[in-house]
Amino acid sequence: MYAKKLAFVFCIGLGLSGPVLAAGNPFYVGVKGGTMMVDLSEYDDASSLGVLLGYRITDGSSGSVAVEAEFTNSSSSDITVLGKTGNWDINTFAGYLAYRTPGNLYLKGKIGFLNEDINVNIVGANISGSDSGLSIGVGGGWKLGTNAALELEYTVIEQDINFLSLGVNFSF
Repeated sequence: MYAKKLAFVFCIGLGLSGPVLAAGNPFYVGVKGGTMMVDLSEYDDASSLGVLLGYRITDGSSGSVAVEAEFTNSSSSDITVLGKTGNWDINTFAGYLAYRTPGNLYLKGKIGFLNEDINVNIVGANISGSDSGLSIGVGGGWKLGTNAALELEYTVIEQDINFLSLGVNFSF
């Protein structure tokens, strides 16, 4: 499942690479990194990297609305259950509707649908699970000229997992 999602994002990126280079194009791409923070004492937080592809639907004096596809992949992190240590990781694939306020310093809100794949390896047992549902996020950004912006976001992945990330978006 993970390989199919990565291939999907890669194919979208290839398909958009030509049009993205056109002047005034509403498409943008981004990379982000951060921490998957877990509210369960057995799990250590995990580092995560992500990519996003976005398309601005509107962009005016009252802000901008965009659709975004986002894929994240975490590093393996520790889990300890009944004195036994193992590792876990999480991959997410999401589609969001995002709003950004106008200005060089802006606020961002997003809501969408997310699918997560969690893998746990402990005491020789490999356990995998997948879940889908609503995801929301808030953050802020700083435009670095006309073609780049830094964004800090807090995204709710599920009830016990949140993603705090710092990223940069590029438009061409």
